[in-house]
Amino acid sequence: MLAWLRRLIVSVGIGGASYALMLGIMVLSVVYDQEFEPVITFAFDAGRSITNWLDSLVSGTYWGQIAVNHLRERVNMTHVVLSVPAIVIATIFVGIPLNWFLGGTRSALQRIAIALVSVPATVMLAVTLFTFNALLPETYAALLRFADWIWQASLSALSSRGDSIPGTTKLVNIARQGFSGHHYVIMALCSVVASFLVNAAFAFATKPPETLSPAQLAVAWKNNHDQHP
Repeated sequence: MLAWLRRLIVSVGIGGASYALMLGIMVLSVVYDQEFEPVITFAFDAGRSITNWLDSLVSGTYWGQIAVNHLRERVNMTHVVLSVPAIVIATIFVGIPLNWFLGGTRSALQRIAIALVSVPATVMLAVTLFTFNALLPETYAALLRFADWIWQASLSALSSRGDSIPGTTKLVNIARQGFSGHHYVIMALCSVVASFLVNAAFAFATKPPETLSPAQLAVAWKNNHDQHP
């Protein structure tokens, strides 16, 4: 039970840290808008390439086309791509040390392997969620409302800091004019779920075989001896 609680705490820590880093990326993109322009352009092109690739995969299928069209029209893939570096940093520099601090028994190599698998798993989970939400529109709408609530709370927290953090006032003003960062929130939530699932998969895959106690070994030996005297 404690091991599962530790995995949950680590997963939530990764999600929280990645979201904080995403907010930092947004602030930097506002403060250094000209310097960040090539990065934004790259993220935009990468997001469009992902959408086009998915479109080619589902070409000719009814629900596939509906899902990809929804992805193209309603999901800011630039935000999705920009969130990946934050998830990578949080997974490696927060998830691994936090797991060790909470008493995790895995080796450093195993923790790195889990981190490396968690990042693409997060992206795959997010893209799947964004793409096939047309199948569960009410559930996805509830998720969007929850994500928007976290986003608005984040803006309120940033606004309360005033000019102590450069660029926050400008970011809040832009957000209030229609810019929404709820996709960052959803990516952070996906990082929580993916990290937990990957950790659980590693736990089941590397679970050592159960060993018998000396008393159980004695009973097993006696039963075997009685059957084969």
